[in-house]
Amino acid sequence: MLTLDTFDLMVDQTIVRHGREYYENGAVTELTETGKDNWQAKVKGSELYTVQVEILRKDYITSYSCSCPYKGKTCKHVVAALFVLRGELAKKTVRRKAPEKDSATVEVRVASKNISRDIGKKYTSLIKGIIRRNTKKSFVDYRSVHNLANEISIVLEEGYNHFHKGNFSHAFVVARSVLTETVNLLTYCDDSGGYIQDVIYSCVQLIRLIVAAEELALDVKEGIFVFLQSATNDPVYFDYGGDFGYEMVDIYQSIALQLNKGNVFLSFVDDQIAAAKEESYRKKYFLVRKIVFLKAIGNISDAQQLIQQYLHIAEVRQEEVNSVIEKGNFPLAKKLIADGIEIARSQGYPGIVSDWEEELLGIAVLEDDKATIRHYTKYFAFLKNFDQAYYNQWKETFTPAEWKEEIEKYIEGTIANVTSEYQKNEGKVWYSLETPLLNALAPVYIEEKYFDRLLALMSKEADLDRVLKYHDLLIREYPLQLLAIYLPAFEYEGDVVGSRAEYAKLATKMKMVIQAIPEGKEQIIAIAEKLIHKYPRRPAMIEKLSTVLEMR
Repeated sequence: MLTLDTFDLMVDQTIVRHGREYYENGAVTELTETGKDNWQAKVKGSELYTVQVEILRKDYITSYSCSCPYKGKTCKHVVAALFVLRGELAKKTVRRKAPEKDSATVEVRVASKNISRDIGKKYTSLIKGIIRRNTKKSFVDYRSVHNLANEISIVLEEGYNHFHKGNFSHAFVVARSVLTETVNLLTYCDDSGGYIQDVIYSCVQLIRLIVAAEELALDVKEGIFVFLQSATNDPVYFDYGGDFGYEMVDIYQSIALQLNKGNVFLSFVDDQIAAAKEESYRKKYFLVRKIVFLKAIGNISDAQQLIQQYLHIAEVRQEEVNSVIEKGNFPLAKKLIADGIEIARSQGYPGIVSDWEEELLGIAVLEDDKATIRHYTKYFAFLKNFDQAYYNQWKETFTPAEWKEEIEKYIEGTIANVTSEYQKNEGKVWYSLETPLLNALAPVYIEEKYFDRLLALMSKEADLDRVLKYHDLLIREYPLQLLAIYLPAFEYEGDVVGSRAEYAKLATKMKMVIQAIPEGKEQIIAIAEKLIHKYPRRPAMIEKLSTVLEMR
């Protein structure tokens, strides 16, 4: 996961350089907080582009997008916006809601008044006491873990308070004490609710904020470096869920750069690569980390040598693809991607194949290669569930007259393919031909407003939920036609459902349709009465459908 503190080390350095130029030249003309954790920026390039960013816990970049045509992982406009966001959020004071006062609050105040050289021991002792109070038979159960996390958060709050006062040394001691004691809880507690992990993330975030402080003293930096050097070698930070181990590696890299200890960090990364299993996430992560770090310190030749050695790994190949795309070498990028697709297919990774194909689409957009754009947008529009964005991108490559011919050709081909497949399985399936046709063509009919065709497919569909799915689209223009579809579907559903909850849902659907199509009230009530008389030994059905009769 990218962070505001280290994104410029994780993104391709050519893109970072251009993004920093945009930032320094004032290309980011507007920055707005659009909601909790969400920001929007306007960045002036060849046009005015819109960048959307989601920031978790004031630093973790969980998602981002840009309206520019660049289809790589990160564009220069996003980088420029992130530079502005980094500065903006650094100015904001992180206010955390204080929990209700309890016995731990008193202990924290006492600890604060008796700060001495062994402050670390005092906070460690305090945390151990809180853990003991909430541990039963060497385990912290689900009911106790929430209270435990709240009490520890009160202690951690002291660290944040000292950070905001500029007392970075004290803040780090608190964060380190809380973190080292809390992380071990993961080995003997039920943290299915994620409460302890949240505390750990808050500790890591506090350390990150301290490292990013411009006024941080050298001796504090050295202390943080030594701690991270040890902690990032402890498996507990990586083996119990969450990304906090990798987040700490981010901070370790940052402090190593500040202290000019890049060789120490690289040695750590090499050890991690050597110890990791082949093809494991950890090995891939640290290989990419090493490549990015080598580029950050200007060791381009070693970075390129490493890339060539591990091009069979998709994450490494992606770094190289990003670099050559930024340089405008599209033929080489496409060659790298084509080879990546072959490797992924041979390894049985269809998801990676799709990722590479999306990269090819992005390059096609940059090259204005209409044929390739059409091929991949059509493919992705129907790959899994219907994707409206890809569908519209496909459609936009045609004139209105061309599109009418193209979409009719698609519809005809789909009907032929679905029919052929259905005929192969005829007698082996319980549904009619209209069911797979509805699934395949309904999204297209809706997009093109071919509601008459949609209605025709629905007319032979017996599944009530499937036909009600399109109710809001068709009710104004085709109320009586819908009623004719709903009536047999109501009766069919009454025959197949068998639980109180299902009877209640059927009654709710009947009442909804009565309100939407008043003309059909008596017919729907008649079906409810028919079902009640048909199944006299189903008291739950009689009870629920009787509420429909009350609408008479």
